[in-house]
Amino acid sequence: MLHTLTVAASHRTVAIRSDTRTVTDWAKRYFGLSWTATPGADDTGPLITATDNPIGNAIEAPESAELTDEAVFARERIHYSRHPDGTVTARTQTAPVLQYRYTPANHHLAVTSSSRLALTAIPDRPTRLATAVTRFTRELMRAQLIADGWVLLHASATVLANGTALLAVGDSGAGKTTTALTLAANGCALLANDCCFARLNTAGELDLLPWPSAAAIGLGLLEALGWSSIAGAHLADGESPHPTQHPQVTDALITERTAPMRTQTGRELKAHIWPEQLSRWFHLTQATTATATAVLLPRIDPTADPVPRINTERCTEITPSVFVTSDGAERYPDLFGLTDGSTREHSTARAAVIAHLNTLPRYAVDLGHDHAANTDILRALASRFAQRPGGRIPALE
Repeated sequence: MLHTLTVAASHRTVAIRSDTRTVTDWAKRYFGLSWTATPGADDTGPLITATDNPIGNAIEAPESAELTDEAVFARERIHYSRHPDGTVTARTQTAPVLQYRYTPANHHLAVTSSSRLALTAIPDRPTRLATAVTRFTRELMRAQLIADGWVLLHASATVLANGTALLAVGDSGAGKTTTALTLAANGCALLANDCCFARLNTAGELDLLPWPSAAAIGLGLLEALGWSSIAGAHLADGESPHPTQHPQVTDALITERTAPMRTQTGRELKAHIWPEQLSRWFHLTQATTATATAVLLPRIDPTADPVPRINTERCTEITPSVFVTSDGAERYPDLFGLTDGSTREHSTARAAVIAHLNTLPRYAVDLGHDHAANTDILRALASRFAQRPGGRIPALE
């Protein structure tokens, strides 16, 4: 028996068919709060078939030596080759091995596990196959939205009571997630914690769509939000951590240790929270669409006791660095050539989005280590924009 699910966003679809219900059930949970996920298969868009039974496997298992290229996708090493007819075959390097074959002529991605996973699946834990299917469902949707003129931004987005959204843009570590989750914990709806799609509509407004993804939350922020003990209790009860969450973080949450953690190279270790856990664990409201009304450029001030403030001396010009591409520098490189390696060919859409962002009210916000003070300034900004959509707010005292 095949289990089917159709995932839809902005009139585009990706269909999933699997011989195990664990795959479609997880995809429904993962996408259901951001995009539409309904039972049944739609034949109008790309298709993913997921096989959890290696017997009679339709994919001829490629040997790593036969695969000419290598990439790291979501921190996993994958060997792959693009063939003259456009077909792409790939194989993971971590057991249990997953094998891929993408056929561009019919937009079909076949994924097969080398050993059966459904029988060992733990309740509430996605199998390795289910995780892979959700990731590549998202990539197939991304390619279609890019073709439709959407661009992907390095930006979090929270939706105000009037239906408009505050974007927070910046590089990794700037404070996008801090801004979004602080506002979402204080009455706003969360549309995106790190990345979102944007496109100008016919009325000249900037529409936004979610990019479903796990939230990477530092242990200090998790504690400040009051979520550490909640996450730890769920993990202690046997819920699975996100596959990319470091075991030290899982152990720290279970044992109620909340001090920030870093690797030997200085990288901060963070909790990784699935989208559905943001709602189920922390009761956040999640939004599916909005129009942008203003842009915040947060920055975490590294000084000892910074006072959160709007910094009028910092540049607020939005530059092309705001865009997410599919090249090798990104966490999700374009293994199957879905967008030919980048989004740069859509220069008109990118230019229009940048131009519009630079017409919106923009505020450089310096945040500190006092979560209550950060919350006060962000709530004040959100409140005033909710009352005056599209207009400049008065200076904060």
